[in-house]
Amino acid sequence: MASKQGRTSPPTPRVKLVENSARPLNRQWDHDLPTEGRVKVTGEAGSGVTSFLIDTAVNVIERGADPSGVVFITSSKDAAARVRRAIGVQLSQSQFLVDEPIARSVHSLAFAIVRQREGEQIRLISGAEQDMAIRDLLAGHEEYGTGSWPLQLRPALPLVGFARQLRDFLLRAVERGVTPNDLREAGADNSIPVWSAAGDFLEEYQKVMALYGTKSYSASELVAEAVRGPLPEKWHTVIVDDAQHLSPSAVELVRRLSSAAHLTVVGGDSEQSVFQFRGAAPEFFREFDAPTIDLGRSRRNPETEVVIAGSASLGTAAVVDRVRRTHLGVEGVAWKDIAVIVRSTSMIEPIRRALIQARVPVAVDPTDVVLVDQPIVRAMMLGLEALNGELSTAQWRELLLSPVGGSDPVSLRKLLRGLRRGNPDRRPEETLSDLIAGDLSDAAALGDFESVLTEREHAILQRIRSVLGAGRAALEAGEGVEAVLWAVWSATGLSERLLHTALRGGATGSQADRSLDAIMALFDAAGDFAERRETAGLDAFIAHINGQELPTGVRDRRVARPDAVALLTAHGAVGKEFQMVVVAGVQEGSWPQLSETGSIFRQEDFIDYLDSGIDPATPISHVRDRLAEERRLFHVATTRAHKKLVVTAVDVPDGDEIVEPSRFVDELLENVGTEPTVYAAGEPLRVLAREDLIAELRRNAADESADEKVREAAAEHLAQLGNAGIADASPEKWWTLTEPSTSEAMPTRNRLSPSRIEALLKCPMRSVVEDKVVPFTSTHMAKGNLLHYYFEALERGADYEAAKAMTLAAYESLFDVPFWMAESDRAAFATVLERCRNWLRAVPDERRLLGVEVPVEVQVAHDLTISARIDRLEDLGDNTVHVYDLKSGMNAPTKAKMPDHAQLAAYQLALSKGKVKMTHGQPTVVTADDHEAALNVDGATLLYPEKSQKVTALTQEAKTAEELDEFLELISSLPAEMTGPRLRAQAGDHCTYCKIKALCPVQPEGEKVHHG
Repeated sequence: MASKQGRTSPPTPRVKLVENSARPLNRQWDHDLPTEGRVKVTGEAGSGVTSFLIDTAVNVIERGADPSGVVFITSSKDAAARVRRAIGVQLSQSQFLVDEPIARSVHSLAFAIVRQREGEQIRLISGAEQDMAIRDLLAGHEEYGTGSWPLQLRPALPLVGFARQLRDFLLRAVERGVTPNDLREAGADNSIPVWSAAGDFLEEYQKVMALYGTKSYSASELVAEAVRGPLPEKWHTVIVDDAQHLSPSAVELVRRLSSAAHLTVVGGDSEQSVFQFRGAAPEFFREFDAPTIDLGRSRRNPETEVVIAGSASLGTAAVVDRVRRTHLGVEGVAWKDIAVIVRSTSMIEPIRRALIQARVPVAVDPTDVVLVDQPIVRAMMLGLEALNGELSTAQWRELLLSPVGGSDPVSLRKLLRGLRRGNPDRRPEETLSDLIAGDLSDAAALGDFESVLTEREHAILQRIRSVLGAGRAALEAGEGVEAVLWAVWSATGLSERLLHTALRGGATGSQADRSLDAIMALFDAAGDFAERRETAGLDAFIAHINGQELPTGVRDRRVARPDAVALLTAHGAVGKEFQMVVVAGVQEGSWPQLSETGSIFRQEDFIDYLDSGIDPATPISHVRDRLAEERRLFHVATTRAHKKLVVTAVDVPDGDEIVEPSRFVDELLENVGTEPTVYAAGEPLRVLAREDLIAELRRNAADESADEKVREAAAEHLAQLGNAGIADASPEKWWTLTEPSTSEAMPTRNRLSPSRIEALLKCPMRSVVEDKVVPFTSTHMAKGNLLHYYFEALERGADYEAAKAMTLAAYESLFDVPFWMAESDRAAFATVLERCRNWLRAVPDERRLLGVEVPVEVQVAHDLTISARIDRLEDLGDNTVHVYDLKSGMNAPTKAKMPDHAQLAAYQLALSKGKVKMTHGQPTVVTADDHEAALNVDGATLLYPEKSQKVTALTQEAKTAEELDEFLELISSLPAEMTGPRLRAQAGDHCTYCKIKALCPVQPEGEKVHHG
């Protein structure tokens, strides 16, 4: 397909099946592979424990044992998948048949046992689903005052953090076989009411889940349920890997299975025990009484580098640089053999963006990302919500700019301009909403806009209408959630496009791959939802997905790892290995994390009470244990690499907030005996990436102080890159060398708004450009509008209580504040409304109200008109008036600055050249016929009802004729300042809050745009 530059884009790859190139490995061990009895296998990370266990399983099968009697138990489904693939490769030359997987996670095994025993459909629910169910029940408790929660905890019931801690606490209890009654008794015996309340909640939760018909279990509940009844005795060989990660109920399952087995092999490494916060019982492996095979030291011996950066951006750049150099260097390590490991999920997205920007393909574990946080899923959910036409303007915009809508910011702006031309009496956003949310089957709906829209703009409207039309047709036909979702997805046409992009590989391909995985997970969620709640509708499904706060487990359909850099957390790296690993952002305060687990429910005391019989009243510090586990977690992260290990940290000792490397970094440096690579703040770090190379070449080519040969070489390299099709290297794409799109000025607007004059006087460029580049959305503005509407309503004689109630209701609907401050926030706004009322009641009778929201349209010079609305205009008699301008907020000017207040001066200037005209009983200020008829102005006052205990009034005294003439001369040039094509930028205190510094020629940030 030809591109605009005349080059062709890569063709869509053809997919074909090829034979698996993996071949069996003939590994040699210093120990005989066990064939009977009980054996314990241990060794350092990388010593080959898992490989030894795999070879043990293969050896048992090759010796003629029934492969259906071999079970290989892992701690996670990812580990089970890796083991299954390895066993399959090792046995690829053999012929054997099994009706169940040999390698299974402990939860998969428990699922099979429970399903076989109960003989009915059971279902494993994800953590996200369980979290939602718990939050729904807690919301009911909070709304209806139910539940036996202690009074001091009830305000916390709607909080996500409370639900998370409750869920973790219940999981730890269930893993230990604790029943609701056991919890209640433990709470009563130890005078800990929250344990008893948790017991009541667990009982209610179990009853609610039973109402769904199909028995639903969490992973922990499944294992606990499996060990409650009889177990099959069909397994003669039981092999367990990473036994240090097993929960107490999983330990009991292994013990019972091994009691009937001919061979039991338990492998693990106590130095890799990092899941105690999830309820792991590492003492099982430590105390496992059996002959021990110690495989010794690690076979991985990577070269280690520690990078200390002087800023967070330098730290991220170092990560990107090391990854790219490893792939593009002499060794040419494949993307999929590189990993970036971070401490927590919050660090994943910033690093992912940086890698993608540098054209590095990235694979993120789907279980590290909340489903609705995936952009493609968010867009699909907006599409489903739009089927009922209940989106806000901002949501419509987000939908149109998403892959589902298919637009881009420039095209959308052009579309809105076209709609404004087609229907000038309405806001274009409202017109757009009507066209999208209205009758989608009416092809003539767009007819009125054919002449004002381009082909591209028309296509945007047609696309979104066809997508929503397909979904609405399915919905009106009575189709279920899955069918409606499929109708919308099919109409987008994204499936083929994303597939082709994913198959091409690279950074863009990895993003497409991620989007497809997210859509598959969404359809899985829709199928599970429809199966579990057959009568629930689309709205319930939307609420179900949008309400999820935890990552959703996904069904892994891959047969091969994507060729992309793995970006994962330290816990997610357990059991994995790579050629090169970067452990990023190892900072004190985040690694180690020493915060207590489940503090609301005293979870650590509860586990000590159950496991060790320790009285909860006995004070015990777990800091040492938490520090030891964090150190083991760092050990896990730094032992994943075969060839190259890079550890990065940021050191900013003199910043507003001190940032320093973790103590673990110092320990690593001491152990490996090396010095860190240090990048000081402000020091350039040359990242091996296209953008950095071009930027450096441009700097050298443009540097007049540089050696002429260096400049010529840089220019020559840029030319080579440009000729090779690298657009960024072409001078035609550089802003500093491009010509303006037009040199014509905009039509002069001779109208000035008083509220804009101050901004224009300070900086015309900011006044004109800022709200166009950065859309202004402000809760402060919305609050101010409400205050003005209320003030006007009272002035026009509305009932105070009714006006107050309506204003407060609107305020609550507009502002989403945390529940714990909602009441005080509402009360504060109600106080402001009361102050406005008291101020109005205190106005003396002689100050007669002339009008509120009075339109002003006065020509103050032959080429300048002031256009405004005055909040309150008073008639003092003798053709004399006084202006009041209501202000929201607390930032009032000082009395000393009032004489120079531009907005009030503009009001005085307009009124001094205007007269009052009554139209249908309403006043309007228009241009006076002559000076004699013009109004006398007594002054102008700002009203601040939020500033103090009463309304603060700041008055600008009446201006003299000379002062008004001076002010007129000052503002006469402002209309021309707004027309361009050049806009004047002016530095000042206002620059602190300016949002367009990156475009401003008087700011350092803007120099690169204007001066290269």
